[in-house]
Amino acid sequence: MLKQFKSQSLRKQISAAGILGIVITVILSIISIFSYKSLKNTQEQEAKQYLNEVVSQYRNAIDIKIDGNLKTLRALSTFIEKSGDIGLVQILEQLRAESRQNDFLRMGYIMSDGTGYFIDADGTEHYDIDVGDESFIQRALTGEDTVSDTLTDIFSGKTVNCYSVPIYLDGAVTGALTATTSSTAFSSIIEQKLFGGNAYTHIIRSNGDYVVRSSHAVIQKDIKNIFDDGKVSPEDRAYIEKSAKSGQSSFSTFEYKNEKYWTTIFPIGINDWNLFCVVPQDYLSENFGTLMTVFIVIMLCITALFSVLFLYIYHIIKKSRQEITKLAYTDVLTGSDNRNKFILEMQRLLSDSRNYAMVLLNINGFKFVNEFYGYDAGNMLLRHIATVLADNIGEQELCYRDNADQFGMLLRCRRQKELAERLRSIQEQIHKFRLSRNQDYHILCNFGVMIIDEGGKSAVNTDFDTVMNGALLALESVKGNEMDSIAFYDRHLHEKAARKTEIENRMWNAVENHEFIMYLQPKFSLKTGLLHSAEALVRWLPGDGKMIYPDEFIPIFEQNGFITKLDMYMLEEACRCLTDWNKKGYPSVPIAVNQSRIFFYDTEYLNKLEEIVRFYAVNPSLIILEVTETVAMNNLEQIKTVIARLHAMGFKVSMDDFGSGYSSLNTLRELHVDEIKLDREFLSFQTESGRDEAIIRNVIHLANDLSASTVAEGIETEQQLEFLKSLSCDIGQGYYFCRPVPAADFFQAVTKLR
Repeated sequence: MLKQFKSQSLRKQISAAGILGIVITVILSIISIFSYKSLKNTQEQEAKQYLNEVVSQYRNAIDIKIDGNLKTLRALSTFIEKSGDIGLVQILEQLRAESRQNDFLRMGYIMSDGTGYFIDADGTEHYDIDVGDESFIQRALTGEDTVSDTLTDIFSGKTVNCYSVPIYLDGAVTGALTATTSSTAFSSIIEQKLFGGNAYTHIIRSNGDYVVRSSHAVIQKDIKNIFDDGKVSPEDRAYIEKSAKSGQSSFSTFEYKNEKYWTTIFPIGINDWNLFCVVPQDYLSENFGTLMTVFIVIMLCITALFSVLFLYIYHIIKKSRQEITKLAYTDVLTGSDNRNKFILEMQRLLSDSRNYAMVLLNINGFKFVNEFYGYDAGNMLLRHIATVLADNIGEQELCYRDNADQFGMLLRCRRQKELAERLRSIQEQIHKFRLSRNQDYHILCNFGVMIIDEGGKSAVNTDFDTVMNGALLALESVKGNEMDSIAFYDRHLHEKAARKTEIENRMWNAVENHEFIMYLQPKFSLKTGLLHSAEALVRWLPGDGKMIYPDEFIPIFEQNGFITKLDMYMLEEACRCLTDWNKKGYPSVPIAVNQSRIFFYDTEYLNKLEEIVRFYAVNPSLIILEVTETVAMNNLEQIKTVIARLHAMGFKVSMDDFGSGYSSLNTLRELHVDEIKLDREFLSFQTESGRDEAIIRNVIHLANDLSASTVAEGIETEQQLEFLKSLSCDIGQGYYFCRPVPAADFFQAVTKLR
């Protein structure tokens, strides 16, 4: 009986042990399966995150490359647009000049009918090439900035990528500019080694076609699409295609020759291009087998090995995070902090103290360094500057590389003079760098400084954009200045920028509200002393009654192109004035009106003139159109034709500021003008100087031989008047006779002079 009880008890124990064993086995199996799936999912997510963050760095590099090339073309397009309707010869001349300043293989101008004119970097030119069938050209001619897929160059047979931007005239696309770069520009980026050379990166379209295929590839066959070989599940393929077409990133797997790979597709943001990166799963999973082995041991030694596993995983995650952080906050070329790190640290420092100055540093002529000494020398210079800055910052100070050749510093600052001396010392240390053993190139840096704290009181808002914009404004004011390379942001710079913005914001309303007032300055015959004509001068009288003089707004208008609107406005005011004089019975006195040289490239210019004088019923002979001699610097034949047509219409043409240019005699020979107006500076003579007298006398004699009248402006003394009379100058004007007066007071002012 006892034996039977013991047997039953043993069986129960065995059964209980068996059941417990089964339960433990099931639990361990569930834990193993759950842990395995969790680890695999974690590994996949980590791989996905790591791939995306690293590939995004290459996307940024491609973005910078594309944006830089498009900006170059946009700048040239804007210049051509502001130059008005210039001819093909002038555009090609601009392309020749620009091609010598960049690393494009070729630049070109495409007319609206698709005919192209191209200039190679070596000077070779190709004319009348029909490229209208190219899709990127067609899109550019509809107003879109474009980048082509990789093409076979029709001239060299090499693989290239082309950029194109539209050219506008009066809001309409009249053509396009193109630039060609070798496809190796993108290849050199995507062929950089990732994950120890075990990753493979390509540029593809959303349908999977290759745009730029790296020579470092998993599949060595000559294939055109990522799906042409290798095993991809239908679900993964549909997911990849859907993500690519919608501009979203994707993460999946594929198999080739029994090896599995992780893949990620990351949109670039141009055309429908995507970065396609492939990494062997074994490479990213090399620690996975070890983890599973450790996991089995952990199942046998629960407490001890769980701790080891936890520490190991933590170490891997921490190391990955450190590498990602380094990529996110470090400049790859110089090893300095980048903009992201600088912003974080800057806010931390400024939260404790505002006794700082923001300094931006820019290398003058850095493009010249790359062009003549090579990119390796340019990179060495950038690393040298980064080292100098790092050596010169102290505790609680920062430095970083922003982009290209621009660096920034956050320096302690108590006195402006001390900071300036410190920056000069940094300049000297940078200057010691030698680009070549045989040449001593002077490396000049410009500094823009914004002091964040003045006298212990916060001078500005300390957010990054405000501080950066102030330093950048200061830097722009001294770029290229070798004599004074350091500029401090101050109220004057701010007011100048604000004033420019204010003027530009008000200029259109000023025309509509007739705030531009025409003043007239009389011109007298030096032979008879009688009134000969008048010159129209503009004054800006806003509604607040504070006069704005031309020296403040004319340079801004010439820069932004509004000068053409103002000149046409003044021409209409002159015609209105002549009509009013005629109604009041005043004598008809010709009025000289300034005309921008941009008009001479405007095909509608002559029609506009004719329309205005016809509307006001003014005899064109009473209008003298004043142009500067710089009008003839480009497309001389076009200018000659326009002047001939102006004469045929009855207008007179005066050359203003004669003597201020470099081709005055050639200009006189080519252009038939009615009047030559001697430049004010040209007449700043000493009467006792025989050389001055000889120059002026011969210019007047030459003008007489060409049947052109001579006008001397700026006459202020009787001595100057008598001197000009002795040289037989025809017409004079200046304060000696009369200051400019409002048009309504003109005849009253002239009458008082008699």
